[in-house]
Amino acid sequence: MQGQYEWESLLWDEYKYRHDHIWKKLFQITIGVVLLGAVPYLKPDITRVLQGWILIAPLLGTVLSLIAIFLMHFELCLFAKIAQAHRHHQEAHGAFQHSKGSYFRYLIMVYVCFLFLVSIANVAVVRLLWLGLVA
Repeated sequence: MQGQYEWESLLWDEYKYRHDHIWKKLFQITIGVVLLGAVPYLKPDITRVLQGWILIAPLLGTVLSLIAIFLMHFELCLFAKIAQAHRHHQEAHGAFQHSKGSYFRYLIMVYVCFLFLVSIANVAVVRLLWLGLVA
């Protein structure tokens, strides 16, 4: 019985760790993308001096958001395996009856894809409006 309890505890700890890890990375990536995208707006004088080079910061934000899509995909795949095992264990012991579908993966992926699209739009705005006005 001791081994069963240890396995349950490890499964629960891994579930909590992965869930928290996904949220932590999601917030960190969001902050990074937003800060990199905001660089051209912080000091318009620097934008005028750097001209086209100012696009490097928003482009890095776009690359970061693209990497986030792949990172979240792999993290969510791993989390899904752990969550499935945890839910199966709960159902087997009569603790909970879970629904078959989960929107967690879908919502996270929609969010990181939206972050990527907004980042691309920001690069276009900086390129067309800011640099168009400067030139």
